[in-house]
Amino acid sequence: MLSQETIETVKSTTSLLAENGEAITKHFYKRLFEKHPELKNIFNQVNQERGEQPRALADAILAYANNLDNIEALVPVVERIAHKHVSLGIRPDQYPIVGQNLLAAIQEVLGLPEGHPALLAWAEAYGVLADIFINTEEGIYKANEESEGGWRGFREFEIDRIVAETPEVKSFYLTPEDGRSIPAYKGGQYIGLKVNPEESEFDEIRQYSLSGKGGESYLRISTKAEFSGLVSNHLHQSREGDEVLLQAPTGVFTLNREAKKHVLISGGVGVTPMISILYDALKNGVKGKDVLFIQCSRDQENIVLRDELGALSTKNGFSYKTSLELGDGADHLGYLNEEVVQTWLDENGFSADGQTDIYFCGPKPFMSAVNTLFQALGFNAEHIHYEIFGPSLEL
Repeated sequence: MLSQETIETVKSTTSLLAENGEAITKHFYKRLFEKHPELKNIFNQVNQERGEQPRALADAILAYANNLDNIEALVPVVERIAHKHVSLGIRPDQYPIVGQNLLAAIQEVLGLPEGHPALLAWAEAYGVLADIFINTEEGIYKANEESEGGWRGFREFEIDRIVAETPEVKSFYLTPEDGRSIPAYKGGQYIGLKVNPEESEFDEIRQYSLSGKGGESYLRISTKAEFSGLVSNHLHQSREGDEVLLQAPTGVFTLNREAKKHVLISGGVGVTPMISILYDALKNGVKGKDVLFIQCSRDQENIVLRDELGALSTKNGFSYKTSLELGDGADHLGYLNEEVVQTWLDENGFSADGQTDIYFCGPKPFMSAVNTLFQALGFNAEHIHYEIFGPSLEL
């Protein structure tokens, strides 16, 4: 536990962190990669170039400083980040390296002398946070390893089958090369996938939601070939029989089994965790009348997994609505708005009564709009769930 003196010292630096946080984190990453270039095999360099990772880290440091006297408030965030770390294969011995370079970056950017009380306090605070992450991540690694068909570390998988879903999205059916079983994951979880594209001198690790249902002999991911997506384009150029390395399924964006009704909203390829959560809900006894699935897309040609969702709706009787930006043949044309969503909620007997949970995934601007929309309809944050890939910026 941190002393009250340490807590007060760290909290006294929040104004400096708010003003200089991003400068500190940019310097931190520059310093870290100069001294430990091997870590480029773990950190997403595209996010570094875009500046997203330094911004996210600066926000996280400030949030930690502001909550030192209420660490319990950070538990959900720590858990989410810990699962992300596990998908990357983060090890306990890497935390001291990060801590040393982060403290040095704080000192160098703020011009603090050796032994300054703020540096000593932050060293202590970082040590506590590192221990929390190490212990949390070990729990996840152990649970993954001990589950039936589970494993620890990266495991060799083969691309068994590739299916073109839309002009931009392909599904990849991945089977373990050792022929052993795989775990029955929870809907909404993802895998860490490692490849070494020709365009990169480093290993590249990305997280992809599982787009199928647990209990199969394969893991399915459905990915979009992003314009500057180093790994997504590598995958789209892959062939059946090629090898990829996977971490075990992980993640906390899963079905809330305490809720009675569930509204699932997807934007574009964000349908991947949503269909997985849908499979999980139906498998675990949620009745079709208690599910509303809203799928948003650019146009008819780009509705991902449309036929599969349509067949599931017919079989299980849940309400399946589509919303398109362009063209026709959808339940709604244009962006989602309060009026149309309220109509669909009313049609299915859903309301912000504390018994209905909202789940969504898609591009960040889409998710921000959906988040605002459902809050305006009276849904509390505790009943709103979403998944962000890449740095965890606030919606």
